[in-house]
Amino acid sequence: MKLNVCAARWSFAVATLAVAFNTTAADKGWLKLRGTALTQAFTNQDFGDGVHFAYQFLERGDLRGTDMGRPTQGYWRVAGSELCWRWTKSRDPEACYEVRQQGASIRLFLDGQEVLTGKLTPLSPKPMEVTR
Repeated sequence: MKLNVCAARWSFAVATLAVAFNTTAADKGWLKLRGTALTQAFTNQDFGDGVHFAYQFLERGDLRGTDMGRPTQGYWRVAGSELCWRWTKSRDPEACYEVRQQGASIRLFLDGQEVLTGKLTPLSPKPMEVTR
């Protein structure tokens, strides 16, 4: 019986190390964004997956876009090391995410779990008004 307990503990330890190693390997090259770097990365950018959602993070904290084909709007901010947003027509509380970036690719994490992935692309500048 003692041998089975030792074998079970050994198996658990090996499995735990394997998961930790794979998680670290999967995050290789991904940077956690915080503070000013996080604000700069999202300001005047479109964050979307090309199919399900496209959110535009405007300079003064306004957030607009589409979610599953429906227009949506709200507000965004950076709180320390998290990107937070709240939709204006939702009863849901503000959601805050840890952000990891690799080039234009973004992964959002909530409570340690990846919940959203997409790419950042710059928003088109507003066309300049021509006065005559």
